[in-house]
Amino acid sequence: MLLGISFFYKAAIAVLRGSMPYWAGFLPLTIISPFLIHLPPGKNSLVKTTDGMWIPTVMAPLFFSVGFFCFLAGAEYAGLPAVEATNTALSGGKVGKPLLTFNKSSGFAFPLLARSSPQLNKMMQTNIQIDPGSELVPKNNGSLDEAIHK
Repeated sequence: MLLGISFFYKAAIAVLRGSMPYWAGFLPLTIISPFLIHLPPGKNSLVKTTDGMWIPTVMAPLFFSVGFFCFLAGAEYAGLPAVEATNTALSGGKVGKPLLTFNKSSGFAFPLLARSSPQLNKMMQTNIQIDPGSELVPKNNGSLDEAIHK
């Protein structure tokens, strides 16, 4: 639960200040370092701070999501009914099919995705009819190949 609170704090700082700390060392660790740094840097540290619009738009929701799931998992390990309360809140008080489940041995599962995948697949597989005159990239009818080879 403490790790979740730390990620909530990182999300709030990312939104309010638009900055986040990162480790300016070995590149593969630099990429994941914003998720590993939870304490303020020391005096002669390789931890630097970066800012930009991508931090509140990309990193703040990521920090919030990771914090949410860490907090839920911590509450479940502590014996609190966090996933049940979350399902009740997300479903508007309706009792029935859960949106989210948690098992202490296997972690989180998302039954909502399994139930909605056939409908989403059907929506994604439908073709959209576009007027040929309004296409940004015309279909290859051989004229492009002729223009390239001339």
